[in-house]
Amino acid sequence: MEIIAIESQAYQELIDRLNRIEQYVARTSRLIQDIDDELEMTTKDLIGTLNVSESTLYRWRKKQLVRYRYTESGDVRYFFKSILIAVKCNRLRVSGMRNDEVLGRLNRFKDNLIMSSCLNPKNRQDNYDR
Repeated sequence: MEIIAIESQAYQELIDRLNRIEQYVARTSRLIQDIDDELEMTTKDLIGTLNVSESTLYRWRKKQLVRYRYTESGDVRYFFKSILIAVKCNRLRVSGMRNDEVLGRLNRFKDNLIMSSCLNPKNRQDNYDR
C-alpha cells in the first residue's frame, strides 16, 4: 500500500508540473501572437530587413499585397503580421530570396526588437510611463 501511495504522489507531482508547463506555453503563445498582431515596421525597417527599395514597397502598397497605414506625419507603417501572411501565402516575393529566408529575416527583426526593448532599461521605463 505504501508503494502505491508514493507512486500516486509522484504521479500527481508530475501532472502538476506538466500543467504548469502547459500554462506557460499557452501564455507565451498568446504573448507572441499579441506581438505579431501589434507590431508595425517602418519603411526603413523593411528596407533594412528585406533589402528592398522604396519603389518595391510602393508597388506592394499599390497592389494591396500588405496592410499599411499612414501616421499623422505622413510616414508609412506596415503591419508585421500582414507581411508574414503575404510571404507564407506566396503573395509576396522578395527578389533573390526564398520564402524561408524572408521569414527568417522578419523573425530576426522581431526577436531583435523584443530583446533590445527587454535589455534597454530606458525603453522599459518609457513603456511603464505609457
